[in-house]
Amino acid sequence: MDVKVKKILLFSTLNPYPFWAGCENLWFDFVSDERVNSGFKFHLVLADSYVTRKKAEILSSLGVSTSFYKHFNVRIVKRIFYRLTDKLRNRDFKTLPWYNHINIDRCELVLFNVAGLTDLVDLYYPMTLCKKKRVPYWIILQQGQENYFLHSQKSLELVSEVSLTAKRFIFIAKKNQMALERALATKLKNAFYTTNSLVPEKIKHAKILSSNIEIKSLSDPALFFNLGRFSTTEKGQHLLLEIFADKKWKERNWQLKFIGCSEFGKYYLQKLIKYYNIGSQKIQIVSHIDNVLEEIVKNDILLMPSIVEGTPFAMIESMACGKPAVGTPVGGIPELIIENETGWLARTTAVEDIDVALEVAWNERAKWFDFGANAQKLIEKNYNQKNSFVPLIRYLEEDLGIV
Repeated sequence: MDVKVKKILLFSTLNPYPFWAGCENLWFDFVSDERVNSGFKFHLVLADSYVTRKKAEILSSLGVSTSFYKHFNVRIVKRIFYRLTDKLRNRDFKTLPWYNHINIDRCELVLFNVAGLTDLVDLYYPMTLCKKKRVPYWIILQQGQENYFLHSQKSLELVSEVSLTAKRFIFIAKKNQMALERALATKLKNAFYTTNSLVPEKIKHAKILSSNIEIKSLSDPALFFNLGRFSTTEKGQHLLLEIFADKKWKERNWQLKFIGCSEFGKYYLQKLIKYYNIGSQKIQIVSHIDNVLEEIVKNDILLMPSIVEGTPFAMIESMACGKPAVGTPVGGIPELIIENETGWLARTTAVEDIDVALEVAWNERAKWFDFGANAQKLIEKNYNQKNSFVPLIRYLEEDLGIV
């Protein structure tokens, strides 16, 4: 007798255009995993862009179907119409029409992939649809603000109901869970911790690429790099520029490479570099490229002064390539940077504390090679999808009544 394959409806509503970032990698790799797509049927609902269509094309060969919608970020008139309608009907929440797929597509589970804690309130409308259809839902939170709090009793009620009603609430970083529970003043019994991770093939490839890394002379220029979206509000690139503008750094032998995406972010960084009067021979901006591992191995040490974070793929990829890191204590960064082993962790996100951590790293350049080797072993052991996906698959089977 044929066994009915359980259908899962997955929404990913990240922004801005082109609606794809490191926050998408977890669900994309999960759905791509043969252990997952062979046992479950996925239908994706994604914001329309050239990137999401390309990714959907890859997944279609695995039997994954996709619907696309025009995000309000590119359909301003439609956004205004829905906001006016919500106001006239005295709704305390936003009606986001792409979630109406919950009423159309028959499924056994809905999975919401959200970028940050501030996006949780937007899940109230689809939560009501799930309740009416009596369909359970999971939330995957990709990153969180360390100082996240609600601004009114109503918003506290909305986010609390969204969070507590979820069948599973999956956190990518332990500190993100702590931030939400503090904001709600409630412990989440449905919380489940996992982490971003890499496919075994990528870990192996990174190790091969880094196999030719040699211990550098202290007289060679230090090659710093920052990897991630060009966003000063979340990734804090401006903090590095403020540090490197200091006289002591202008007298040292170093280079810094920003690797990432966002046309405005790139333009803004160029303006800031001029503002801080840092010579162009010291800093290079590289638009995001597909062969990111090949770019990583050209450098010595990752600098990640993030203000908002989950467990950054950029740091996982860099460490997989044998690179140590300097970072801030947000999201999952403290889980990756182990003091005196894999890198240097700033005490806070304040520029003064990042400066202290970077100064220690500079003075311990002789340790960079060994710290990088330790970082690579950490990724191999704890950030491998072969192992990290096992609990997620088990919970899917449990919640859908397969076991």
